[in-house]
Amino acid sequence: MKNSFVLLLCALAICATSSYAATDKTLLSAREAILSSSVSPQDALLIYSEAVKKTNAAPVLGEYAYALAYAGLSEAALTSIDRALIAEPLHPEIRFYLSEIFNAAGLESASDDISASVPAWLNRKPVKLPKLDVPAPAGDFETASGSLNMLMSQRRFAQAAVQYDKLCEGNQAEPRCHVGYALALERLGSYKAAAAEASKNFALYKAPEPQAITKAFIDDLAKRPPLKSSSVAKPTLKGRYLLFTGGSLNRADDRTLYSFSTRVGKFLSERIDVSANASINGGNELSDYNGLTLGAVGRYNTPLSVIPINLTLAAKGERIPAPEKNFTFLLSPGLSYFIKDSSIDLFFDVAMNGPYSGSVTVSLGYTIYFGVSK
Repeated sequence: MKNSFVLLLCALAICATSSYAATDKTLLSAREAILSSSVSPQDALLIYSEAVKKTNAAPVLGEYAYALAYAGLSEAALTSIDRALIAEPLHPEIRFYLSEIFNAAGLESASDDISASVPAWLNRKPVKLPKLDVPAPAGDFETASGSLNMLMSQRRFAQAAVQYDKLCEGNQAEPRCHVGYALALERLGSYKAAAAEASKNFALYKAPEPQAITKAFIDDLAKRPPLKSSSVAKPTLKGRYLLFTGGSLNRADDRTLYSFSTRVGKFLSERIDVSANASINGGNELSDYNGLTLGAVGRYNTPLSVIPINLTLAAKGERIPAPEKNFTFLLSPGLSYFIKDSSIDLFFDVAMNGPYSGSVTVSLGYTIYFGVSK
């Protein structure tokens, strides 16, 4: 049993090293492709798609948005740049990609407001993006305005700004359109362009009170200094430690079976962690099946594309309380909802052998992440 644990940990360590190296290699290949005149934008995008599957780092999401825009996929580019901005709104590389996308979408004034230095990997030569054609929201003004309000509530300010620009082109006499557009630009730090749009709103309102509110907003925008980009990186998981606590309750033969568990471990890469686990099982009619479980766990995680939930898959080797065959191997798929420095975890432990072979146990728990990332 001890040898099995060692082999399990060694295998996971090898997988973690190769996975992390592959992430770096794939991203470098994607950058080489997008800079090469012999590689089409679509082919470069395919390589970027593979790179993005291996990391949820905000700057890489920004790069992916840049590649999507280079391939002419405007709405997908806006979705990706918004995801990057939500994670790290002041990162200079993300601000650069946003500026370039805005310029390609026809928002030159906003682009100038939020421009940042060219990332080093571009060798000071930005890729020429094609003109991005983003349609206005469908429906009449009320319907379109409602969909843009939804984007604003989701903090998808880049997509909202571009679509407000298109909506306002056909609704120049509608003050609410210019108000919404100005607010989207203001959230992105494009204060000059926001003030210009608010001025259109001021000219349309005739009542004293709305004019006073609009003027105060314009004056406030004029006083704001430009946003300063910050390259403070979002903490990652690699090198950090984890502490999980959780448990499960099951009903079987009119008895309540319970298990309270904990595990302590470390992330070998952004995707893979290894840990030791222990749990107390109880509620079985036969006392031989109650008691202490000890084992080793390796878990792999991969983020879903939009929501902060990661899919996970674990391999577990455990010594369980049983009169015989007390070693079991389990597969454990699950979901983890990430909060700052912690997550809520739902796991399905499927026993592949041992006395509980074929059984599925559902566990719910909470993990905290601590230590310094690498």
